[in-house]
Amino acid sequence: MTASTTRFDVPEPHPKCEVKLPGNGGIVHGHIKIVEQRSKGNVWILVALPCWARWSTQIEAGKPAREGIAPGVEDTWVPAFAVDTEDDVYAELKQRYRSLKSVS
Repeated sequence: MTASTTRFDVPEPHPKCEVKLPGNGGIVHGHIKIVEQRSKGNVWILVALPCWARWSTQIEAGKPAREGIAPGVEDTWVPAFAVDTEDDVYAELKQRYRSLKSVS
């Protein structure tokens, strides 16, 4: 049994969006990278979200390492109902997807 998915890689520049966190945890601003409709009809969106990235470096063997955190970006799959963007962005994505599908 194979799962049927329809995937659309959003071309750059990736449109801005807001992701609603569970339990009224707030909103995170990100960018839409991929829209995917999975076999049961569920739509998931790959969103690039800001995060804190941990880093570590050791200049010389045997010397203490330096560690810290820095701003970064992480790709996260989010259910479509949690992603909000302006209506014209969704309309443009649908139009690009249809034009890409008609060419295939």
